[in-house]
Amino acid sequence: MAHATKRKPRVGWVGASCAVALVCGATPSSAQTSGAAFDTAATNHATQMLKDGRKIFRFETFGSEAFWGDTLELHKAIAGAKNGGVGPGVSPKAALAVGLKVDADALSEA
Repeated sequence: MAHATKRKPRVGWVGASCAVALVCGATPSSAQTSGAAFDTAATNHATQMLKDGRKIFRFETFGSEAFWGDTLELHKAIAGAKNGGVGPGVSPKAALAVGLKVDADALSEA
């Protein structure tokens, strides 16, 4: 004896696209953007994305501060025993020579 199953109705790409357009408030007139306005909007968006990306890669540590700071306590080795750390420490010139970065904008004028 064959077992009958109910089939779920399928929504095609056209139906799904129309549903998204209706939910998002798109109408044929608002969906059409002139060439110059579109280019300006795309350029502004791309510029903002580049600014956001630069900010992320400049200030985001992606969790590495837990390894370098909490696990290795690298900041203590760089500071040295004279400055509350451990070992001989690292001079500013040596730190720059091995690749540590300095945020000049974060430094005081002195």
